[in-house]
Amino acid sequence: MGCEPRRFDLTMLHAAYGAFRRDTARMEAAAGAGGAPMDMAAANTWPLFKSHWRIQDTAEKGALWTVMYAKDADAPGRLGTVLDAMATRAMRAVPMLDGVDAALEHGDRPMFAHYARELRISVNALLDFKESDVLPLIPETLTAFEWGTFDVEFRRETGIRGLGVFLPWLLDGAPDGTRRAVLNLLPPPIRLVYRTSWRPRYRRRSRLAVPAC
Repeated sequence: MGCEPRRFDLTMLHAAYGAFRRDTARMEAAAGAGGAPMDMAAANTWPLFKSHWRIQDTAEKGALWTVMYAKDADAPGRLGTVLDAMATRAMRAVPMLDGVDAALEHGDRPMFAHYARELRISVNALLDFKESDVLPLIPETLTAFEWGTFDVEFRRETGIRGLGVFLPWLLDGAPDGTRRAVLNLLPPPIRLVYRTSWRPRYRRRSRLAVPAC
């Protein structure tokens, strides 16, 4: 007793990373198509991506990476090395985020095409590294209470109104297994509101197909 490895449910993290990959792919596709697809990306995909990226980044830094760094502070080792490598990859994505922002603001299609492609590459590299090297360290490093604070921090950053935007965005185009796993984490009233109100509203506003669950 006390020696068994901790098991944390990382479903929401993996689902969020999948949604970020989806959006960067859509942005690159819109850049290649030009015309109306670029305008749709500017109006729909990009604002949601930016908002959820910021919330996710803030919650992860505050409740996960900072806590994990602190545990390695007295004797820097593998944990700190991995987190430093993650931070380096995260920094590489910043100019691409700024570049897409500037390109859409100025309606610069060639600039948008360039930065949308580079954003997809840098975001995928960061998320791939997180999933392969960083997330496996969470159950090895954090207590159940510390892991629970991430959920609290994320909910605080998102808010209940924000959840009505986040959940249909998260599940837009997600594989069946992911959708079922995410919805199973939620209480029945939230699942009902998602199906009857949040998802239909998301579809109306974004004009993006959200498969039925």
